[in-house]
Amino acid sequence: MLRLAVPHSGGENAPVSGQNPTAGTVGLIDGNTGANQSNSNRNSASRNSVTRSATTYKEKLSNVGMSEKQNEDLPKAVIYVRVSKKKQAEEGYSVDAQKTNCKNYTRLKNYRLVKKFVDEGVSATTHLWKRPAGKAMKNYIQKHDIKHLVVVKMDRLFRNVQDLLSTIDELEEMNVGLHLLEFNGQTLDTTSAMGRFFLTVIGGIAELESGQISERTKVVMKHIKDKNKRFTGEIYGWNCKGDDLTPNWHEQHLIDYMRDLYFGHGCSGYRISKILNELGEKGKLGGIWRSSTVLRTINYEFHKNRDDKKFTKPDWWIDAPFHDTIPWGTTDFLNLYPS
Repeated sequence: MLRLAVPHSGGENAPVSGQNPTAGTVGLIDGNTGANQSNSNRNSASRNSVTRSATTYKEKLSNVGMSEKQNEDLPKAVIYVRVSKKKQAEEGYSVDAQKTNCKNYTRLKNYRLVKKFVDEGVSATTHLWKRPAGKAMKNYIQKHDIKHLVVVKMDRLFRNVQDLLSTIDELEEMNVGLHLLEFNGQTLDTTSAMGRFFLTVIGGIAELESGQISERTKVVMKHIKDKNKRFTGEIYGWNCKGDDLTPNWHEQHLIDYMRDLYFGHGCSGYRISKILNELGEKGKLGGIWRSSTVLRTINYEFHKNRDDKKFTKPDWWIDAPFHDTIPWGTTDFLNLYPS
């Protein structure tokens, strides 16, 4: 077979005819191919991106550290929350709602909130420092340089003006300001003389209002009791028929029996409860008798409402010698059966 040799004028490295003369040289640096050079560019860009990210991250860490240091310099505040289990619905403030309102206030005032104290099911009649969370709060305030105590309402803390004044004096000695948030969007605090003055005045008004409510309640309750209308839950010695209370004569019989043992024979509440339990007698809700329930039952003067003017006693009532022998209001041992 005849073969024809085609001369190449450009030498061994000259491009073959028909090929792009620039194709073989594009991307050729230090003997690398175009693909390798492209990877090199991407790797370089990636390294630059990582470097920038690391720098940004260091800056963020530095900013976080500065922010934490700034927060540490803010005045410290604690929140106190109390709810009475019976009155929680009427009072209108749940635990979470009180916490939220107080927390928002600390942010507004630029305080550093460090602790929340919650007393659940604790009555305002218990002094603040004698409540579980209140006692813990006092100890915490004294040990951690707390400057502010934030509370939603005055009645979360105090039962009367005397409690209010004595507690404020103690807080002032500890260099702690009290902040109350209940005044129609305005706050009242004891960090100023005017704030302390208004707090004292408002506390006196609140105590007056509370006393008046108590007086009205007593009048209403007396009227209800005099009419033998239902005013509470189940009462030992009485049956409920709608809104009316009528004597349960078997239970009234046992009440007189207990009163005779206690005031006449000098038996203790514990001994009487043991006698009733041995006889198989149960409380109003089916429970066993205890000394405390015996004493509470025999001293409950509402039982005198069973008198003859209102209710007719059964015929068998006269058969027991101890019926109606102990006057209501008796408090001392009568010694009706001297040995």
